[in-house]
Amino acid sequence: MTDRTCEELAELWRAVFGEAPPIITDRELTVEVLVRCLPDAEPYAPQAPATAKLEQKAS
Repeated sequence: MTDRTCEELAELWRAVFGEAPPIITDRELTVEVLVRCLPDAEPYAPQAPATAKLEQKAS
């Protein structure tokens, strides 16, 4: 991982857990912990009115 990736990983850790990350020795494990602790996200679904407006503009 690049230094930039490590910085972003540390920022995500702070956002999820509200504290600085522990010393990252096993980056893959750290990423796995973060992914498991992220809240569920709603599936993406475009809104019908926005889609209708796009179709009208394309015509």
